[in-house]
Amino acid sequence: MNRINRLMGRAGCAVTALAIATTGIAFARPIPPAPQSAPPAATPQAERRPNVLFVLVDDMGWGDLSVMGDRKVSTPNLDRLAREGVLMTKFYDAAPICSSSRAGFLTGRFPASVGFVGITDSHARNAQIGQADFLDPKLPTIARLLKGAGYATAHIGKWHLGGGRDVGEAPWPTAYGFDQSFTTFEGLGPRVLVSDQERGLAEQSDKLGQGTRFWELKTNLTRLYADMTVDFVAQHADKPWFVNLWLNDVHDPWAPDADSLSDVMGKGDSADDDRFLASLVKMDRTLGRLFDRLEQMGQLENTLIIVTSDNGPSSLQHYYTATTGAPGSTGTLRGRKFSLYEGGIRQPLILYWRGHMKPGTRDEQSVGQGVDLLPTLAAITGQKVPAGSAGVDLSPVLKGTPLTRRTPLFWAYGREGAKAQPPGTPFREQDKSPRYAIRDGDWKLLANPGGSDVQLFDLASDPGEAHDLAATRPEVRDPLLARLQAWMRGLAATPAQ
Repeated sequence: MNRINRLMGRAGCAVTALAIATTGIAFARPIPPAPQSAPPAATPQAERRPNVLFVLVDDMGWGDLSVMGDRKVSTPNLDRLAREGVLMTKFYDAAPICSSSRAGFLTGRFPASVGFVGITDSHARNAQIGQADFLDPKLPTIARLLKGAGYATAHIGKWHLGGGRDVGEAPWPTAYGFDQSFTTFEGLGPRVLVSDQERGLAEQSDKLGQGTRFWELKTNLTRLYADMTVDFVAQHADKPWFVNLWLNDVHDPWAPDADSLSDVMGKGDSADDDRFLASLVKMDRTLGRLFDRLEQMGQLENTLIIVTSDNGPSSLQHYYTATTGAPGSTGTLRGRKFSLYEGGIRQPLILYWRGHMKPGTRDEQSVGQGVDLLPTLAAITGQKVPAGSAGVDLSPVLKGTPLTRRTPLFWAYGREGAKAQPPGTPFREQDKSPRYAIRDGDWKLLANPGGSDVQLFDLASDPGEAHDLAATRPEVRDPLLARLQAWMRGLAATPAQ
């Protein structure tokens, strides 16, 4: 218990930590009973299926890492992982907003097909936009797939798939295949409540009950999650493990510590940008320490590390000034969070698996999406892909073999025929996109409900989506629009919950 008490002590919560531990959810190492006979020899790490660490960053833009071109600050730990491993530059989220994007990662299905078209909010707001109150716990998930293959599974960090505002009946993350869970934003079960940022949402969560809770400053969360990850790995070093490590440092409002802020002061375009950059750098340092600790434990020899972001960077009006844009970079891409233009949904994907990858691969050809993670892990671990999966296997990319063809990708932000649309909208007019999209090959078509406001782009020659070809290329536009509308009609029959 000493380790957990020290971990929680910064918030004055030793008693709460003890309560968490006694539920069996904490990540402290229990004292084992005396063995009645000699335990079986542990399976050698090299002979096992790989451990999986999935790091999902909240609201990090396509161009925010220095390996992706950021020149304001350096992110050496994630850069090293990308340079020594495999980096995909044409990877997409399944949605331009966090709840729906996360549903796509976890289930391997397009989010709108499972009732996710925005973010989980209050009961009333969810009903207005046609959004499910929480993810259906009967759906196949990565955690359930890997648990069935003998993995120890844990979710640590942000959830936002149900369980916040006034939704107190949502399942805990453990209902989706995780043996243990510890969450924060919009999730139930054992969790930390942020005391200094978005406190109103934390107070609503506190009133819901449903799990042991304690309060902490936002700047301390990623270190807390990293320590819990190490504890979980130490407890399950004799079997393969899967950890969903979902961070929210880079999501506004930013709360860097004084040292990180001092290191980057003046490097941003505004005070808000300085705080964003400090949060990004602090996250990178904390992840670097986590990777070092896993290395010292001998756990990196057979661990697949996956790193990406859930959607583009913030696009709220109050971050813009007369001379600067909002913090976070999409490079040369158009669009930000809430947008189906490239900057709202396109991300780098880092894959690192020693001895099972072609080191130093920068794949700028393969097109991937969040729904691909489940079938990829199924292929790597020798499991059957659940019926209904919309993704493809990306594992050839690890060996340096780019994908030359794939099935079309679909996106929805909102539900056709709903009483209201999701409220989030980019501030700049140029970033406001139609609400549905399809990508097939290099062609991307966007449209609004009813098939209006059609836009068509050739991403091979125009990745910045500056030249709309809908009026001049009807032979491309019409078949793509027909496919998108057929997909949209199928969504109309999908209940929100």
